[in-house]
Amino acid sequence: MRSWPRLMPAVVSAMLSGMVAAFILQEFAVFARHGLIQTYAGAAGAQPAVTVPTSSSIMVSLASFFVSTAVLFVPVLLLSLRWRLHAAVPAAMALLPSVALQIMVALRDAWLVPVALLGAVLVGVVWVVVRPKPDSHARLMTAIGLSPVVFWAPYFAGVALHDGALSFSPEIWGGTLAWTGLEMLALAALTLKVRATAGTSPVSPAR
Repeated sequence: MRSWPRLMPAVVSAMLSGMVAAFILQEFAVFARHGLIQTYAGAAGAQPAVTVPTSSSIMVSLASFFVSTAVLFVPVLLLSLRWRLHAAVPAAMALLPSVALQIMVALRDAWLVPVALLGAVLVGVVWVVVRPKPDSHARLMTAIGLSPVVFWAPYFAGVALHDGALSFSPEIWGGTLAWTGLEMLALAALTLKVRATAGTSPVSPAR
């Protein structure tokens, strides 16, 4: 594990890259607004009730989770391919952009901040338990695959507690958790394959 002072510039750079990407893609950012996975119905002036979502709203929500997962966890993947990270690093890199998005919308849904904090803590727990290292591909892929699952799970739970119900059926929200995990597994496998290929490719002789 590299010392904190020497690793900090890389961590800060990766974190800022993630935050810039989150800002650019905020229309697809899960923590930028509440109601992304909810559909409401009700008469004018009455308290809206959670109802079954349409197929188009489900597709938009799934796309938002895929984009948000890449924005938050691809920088973590790139750092972990080179260094063994302290558990606080992936936790902070998931938490800070999520909180920043809520600050950008004037904390319109401030209750999402502790939800993001809980998810970030669970990401840190995954890193502590799995202890991924650059030279251990199995551990690295396990940690990066589980990270979005444990990060988004509190989001679904928090929305359900806040609204008293969840629009998504268990098949949809469970599938979202599974697919975001598979997304990062696929990106990790692809990155490791490219790195291995680059490391074994022959070098052309100098002319």
